Amino acid sequence: MDGEIKQLRIAFLVTFLVLVIQLAGWYYSNSLALLGDTGHVFSDMLSLGVSMAAVWLALRAPSSRYTFGLHRAEVFSAFFNGVLLVLMALLIAYEALLRIGTGYSINSLPMLVTSLIGLAGNVYVAYALQHEENLNIRSAFLHAAGDALSSAGVILAAVLIFFTGQYLIDIAVSLLIAGIILFSAYTVLRNSLSILLESAPHGADIEKIASAVRSIKGVRGVHDIHVWRTCSELCFAMMHVETNNISLLEASRLSKRIEEKLKRDFGICHATIQIEPYGASCESRGACKVSKH
Repeated sequence: MDGEIKQLRIAFLVTFLVLVIQLAGWYYSNSLALLGDTGHVFSDMLSLGVSMAAVWLALRAPSSRYTFGLHRAEVFSAFFNGVLLVLMALLIAYEALLRIGTGYSINSLPMLVTSLIGLAGNVYVAYALQHEENLNIRSAFLHAAGDALSSAGVILAAVLIFFTGQYLIDIAVSLLIAGIILFSAYTVLRNSLSILLESAPHGADIEKIASAVRSIKGVRGVHDIHVWRTCSELCFAMMHVETNNISLLEASRLSKRIEEKLKRDFGICHATIQIEPYGASCESRGACKVSKH
């Protein structure tokens, strides 16, 4: 976690410098595409700031009130970043459509120079964050990667405008940037909402888990399986396992074997297993249905 905070801090500082430079470039160039890219950089900076706060909160130990700790702050942060990206994309698209037919002038030289600096900064940030699996840091990586593509588009637009003088190129690139931002937003919102709705991670299908547990020697049946995530890195499960009439020691050993298989095959870090006698389980009484509670 300390390494993640350090990476985020460096990325935040680099992004802030890029923001200042691109704001100056937009002022002197009057380019909407560069303004859109600058707005994306600003959302990057907010994303990184919120990500640092979320990672710091995740370091706090669980308490009697927050028994899972504050790991879910990561997910709320990622969701906030996704919403911010959507708003940014809609604003850029709106401004681009308003400029059609106005014939505004663009100074392509500062547009080109500042977008080159922006591309270098965003590539550095994306490279630094690319290997992290934390959802919050992944969302920050997607911000930076999308912004690097935006900067490349602005560079291309600046070159074309320099040789042709066509302002419509600036509008077209602005709309392209808005599309890139929306795609990034979709990925972040889909993953964060999946966790907030307590869905099972990909590959941890209930039927697959039930089949894997039944394959363990001593298991006669399994039911009432629930799998959920509190954040991108922590997956939990609970289930009722039916077995023959065995001792507490044997039940403990069976639970251990099940936990090891769940962790090895499905990445489930913590499992709560209720051992029940075969043929006299709570399922036979219909007590396992959520609606009963």
